[in-house]
Amino acid sequence: MPRSPALASLLMALAALGASPSRLHAQFPAEVQPGARVRVWLPEARRQGEGPARRQLLRGTLAGVAPDTLRLTVPGAVGVIAIPRSAMRRLEVSRGAPSRPASAVGRAVGGAIGGAVLWAQMNDPRRSGGPHYRTDWRAAGVGAAWGAGIGALTGLLWPHEGWRRVRLPR
Repeated sequence: MPRSPALASLLMALAALGASPSRLHAQFPAEVQPGARVRVWLPEARRQGEGPARRQLLRGTLAGVAPDTLRLTVPGAVGVIAIPRSAMRRLEVSRGAPSRPASAVGRAVGGAIGGAVLWAQMNDPRRSGGPHYRTDWRAAGVGAAWGAGIGALTGLLWPHEGWRRVRLPR
């Protein structure tokens, strides 16, 4: 038996930490708080036609957080769903919907890149009918302009909710 009370306290603390490592890892990060909107990916036994392979996706508001369980309220459902942490494949917290101008800019950039690549790939200078450009760079420029316009309009009319992944230590 140790002679020093400080050494005895240190040994007891180390023993307590070693006895329950899963309990220490079961804590959720700080951004997972009641009232937050979350998206949880759960395993599914059978593959479904739409959505990710063998994953079920739930979106809802956190009603409560326990060290190893999330309690989620899902719109259109009555009651609270308890989800054990061990069953979660992925957890994301909502960043909210961006403003319409910010969404328009983001979608315009993506549309410009996609349009440039698509139009450059489709370009054939030897084609006699339909749009054709002398160089692929010219086709990419036209495609970028169209893609940016369509992307900006889409982002302006339908801003989308952004999500940030929460790392869950295993």
